[in-house]
Amino acid sequence: MSISDPEGPKRPSERHPVAGPDDALRAAAGQLTALNAGASARELVAEVLATVHAAFTATQAVRDPLPETAPDSAEEALPAVAGIAQLRSMLGGIEASWQVTAAERIRRDDAAHGVATAKQGRGAGHELALARRVSPSSADLSLAAARRLVQQMPGTHSRLRHGTITHAQARAVASSLDRAQPHTCTQIDRILSEGPEALDGMGTRRVRAHMQQLIQELEPEKSRERAERAARERHVRMQPMRDGMARLTAVLRAIDATAVMATLDRSASALKASGRPGSHAALQADLLVEAVLRAPEQAQKTPGSALRFIRPSLDVGVILSDAALLHPGRYTGCALLEGYGPLPAHIVTDTMAGQEPGRLEHAEHHEPEGSDGDDELIAFYRRLYTAPTSGQLVALESTARAFPAGLAKMIRLRDGSCRTPWCDAPIRHIDHVHPVRNGGPTSYANGQGLCVRCNQRKEHGLWSLRPQSAQPPEAWHWSSPHGAIGRSPTPPLQPPRRILPPPRQDTAGEGDPSRDGSQPADGTDPG
Repeated sequence: MSISDPEGPKRPSERHPVAGPDDALRAAAGQLTALNAGASARELVAEVLATVHAAFTATQAVRDPLPETAPDSAEEALPAVAGIAQLRSMLGGIEASWQVTAAERIRRDDAAHGVATAKQGRGAGHELALARRVSPSSADLSLAAARRLVQQMPGTHSRLRHGTITHAQARAVASSLDRAQPHTCTQIDRILSEGPEALDGMGTRRVRAHMQQLIQELEPEKSRERAERAARERHVRMQPMRDGMARLTAVLRAIDATAVMATLDRSASALKASGRPGSHAALQADLLVEAVLRAPEQAQKTPGSALRFIRPSLDVGVILSDAALLHPGRYTGCALLEGYGPLPAHIVTDTMAGQEPGRLEHAEHHEPEGSDGDDELIAFYRRLYTAPTSGQLVALESTARAFPAGLAKMIRLRDGSCRTPWCDAPIRHIDHVHPVRNGGPTSYANGQGLCVRCNQRKEHGLWSLRPQSAQPPEAWHWSSPHGAIGRSPTPPLQPPRRILPPPRQDTAGEGDPSRDGSQPADGTDPG
């Protein structure tokens, strides 16, 4: 009981006036009850409404739910935020059920149309990706997790539906069990259901660690098989970042990763001690680049290893305007780096000139130890003619069925990543938008870069791609066999130059106010 309120907390009816006939909640409820839809659709809307009510009246993360708080108070704001977060998790449980339902209905529809049993439902993840506006790989992972929750872990799924665990926790549980046996998933579900507080306060990292411990306890005989399979999936990926930087991530064996980091740490410390400028982390990054790009032609083999480091012939595609190439000091636009995307043009021109990108005061340029500074750089220049307004390439075409190397490279440079809506995967295939069997040409306008998954799934079912405008199309409109839609704009090789108005300066109280546009010259009120 509050000291300042001797009568104690008031009931909700005393704190909030009774809603009148024009209340916004009543109006929204009236619109939903008047929804003209089938029985299953109306049941879904009713379930969502009940979930909204439960999220804000039985909120887990606050002392008092929203109806029990005073208007315009901090105590009202916190349960509002907590209720929205809980609603998101509860809706995640409903979404998981409907993902499984959608996949099953698509599989059933494929069976009705005579699709081979092995291929039935194969395109479900691709269609769900468009419907959920996520990448196809994310949609496949989400569908697999949803099936695991709904079909093998009903207790955990029920806790998600009731908001006692978060959506992030449920996703961490399901993704950690992607290689576990079904009976293991059932046992872990029973453990989590019998201990309703088992995941309280756990972040996703702790949840995954907890799941790994349970899997090891329940499936000790599968430990070596899991380790071998995980080791086969080691890989390296790049993610573009801002200002011409990128994040390079490598999934390695834990022992190898630890050894690499220890070596980089010792070498960076030695360079730092010798007076090499830069932070310790930056020196580690430089050493990693030098170890890969400046490796000897054939590194000494280690016992039991057949790996060789071959000195690379660097082939990086860059699209640079003539203004940026000839007048680098005055050009402020962007260049296009293959596999990365747009970046400030001065970063490319500075790098080609052997300078550090940017203009850092008091920075000194030091050649890396062991470098003679005479590394040869061979650049091939190819003139490309683009439309001045849109930045699109005017024309490039071939009579061959397969895309020639030069044309395929231009499509890769233009698209940057997979052209399927919401997919950011690297390009692996150059695809004919309109298939050759239907008269589609092998041209720049009819080509698109796709990842392996999207190119294969595009051939499964009656997918439709429709151009937005005349050649070359400004975008392709995708439509799935069962009605999911998406739009994929065609990236320009060079972004069109935009003429922006000069910044408006605040000159209030200085001179004539009509000069800055804030007031008409005749002194009339602009309002």
